[in-house]
Amino acid sequence: MGTLIISQLLVIAIFKFWPKKELIVQTPIFFENETLVVEEMTITRQSNAPAAPPKPQIPIPIPNDKLIDDYIEFPELETLISFDSLSVSTTTGQRGDEERISGNPDVTPRIIKIVEPTLTKSATRSGIKSMILVNFLVSSQGIVKEAYIAEIKLYKGKSNEFEIVDDLQYGILNDVLEAAYKWRFKPANENGEAVGAYIQEAFLIGF
Repeated sequence: MGTLIISQLLVIAIFKFWPKKELIVQTPIFFENETLVVEEMTITRQSNAPAAPPKPQIPIPIPNDKLIDDYIEFPELETLISFDSLSVSTTTGQRGDEERISGNPDVTPRIIKIVEPTLTKSATRSGIKSMILVNFLVSSQGIVKEAYIAEIKLYKGKSNEFEIVDDLQYGILNDVLEAAYKWRFKPANENGEAVGAYIQEAFLIGF
């Protein structure tokens, strides 16, 4: 019983003599009304690449027109027409005594006399095998007025293979043209009238 009383007394003494902790009360701080000024910020950016160079100025051309006082004489239309032997061209008109040449007659010139070229012995022995295409300008009387080489096919041996060449040896081309001027034709006909016209024929050498 005595122990119980002593325990109660100890508890009372502890509560009574335990140091009290002071309660600290913070005094509120009041700020006066102040005006805050915020300056406008300028945003800057770092550029990694150098600034582009200015565009080059395009020079303004200065007109350099000159007045030509010289009189220029243009040729007549008929002289500008090209007479192609193998193309369909326009028939030329009559100009004085000049013969009319038709590029597309109703009836083409027809051969009535063929003269073979006379080759030299060297050309004959060479064994050259060639087909020479010749363009003829046949007059309204059937006479060859012009003759020129259009194409030269040179064959290889006995085969049918050939190559186009610009010339042949041993004066063969001269012999061919000399013979071509001796050919005779029945002239071309257009609208019932004999006219000059072009035609192409072949000379065979070594066949």
